[in-house]
Amino acid sequence: MEPIIIQPHEGKELSAFGDVIVFKLQGGQTGNDITIGMAITPPGGGPPLHVHHREHEIFIIESGDLEMNVHGEWKKAPPGSVVFLPKDVPHQFRNAGATPSRHWVIATPSGFEDFYDRAAAVFAAPGPPDIEKVLAAAADYGMEVIGPPPGAHD
Repeated sequence: MEPIIIQPHEGKELSAFGDVIVFKLQGGQTGNDITIGMAITPPGGGPPLHVHHREHEIFIIESGDLEMNVHGEWKKAPPGSVVFLPKDVPHQFRNAGATPSRHWVIATPSGFEDFYDRAAAVFAAPGPPDIEKVLAAAADYGMEVIGPPPGAHD
């Protein structure tokens, strides 16, 4: 493995679930140890309640009004916050603000980027996304969707 410097304009941009993530480092670059991406979430956006069974996640909030749902409780995560989510802990986040939020997402070990790549292909297909394909991709990568998206039952 060699040192890598990723320039600001570099990375693999993928869109799914209404979010955009620019993956700056992926498993193939890091010996499958870590994935790092910049996520941009529109107002009201965020994923459904889910759990990762393979990787830990870290969020570093750069801008926006992000809130995290952990153990069934929504808590604010303002800019400058760092959130550690161990594997096997159900969670979700939402942008509760009026402007897009930005946060770094770090997953270790890597693999999350491969799921997101498959999900992005489903969301890019014509028509509404085939949720069964998204759920199958999640299962293939050790993730499980266990609840609704933000706002569905708040």
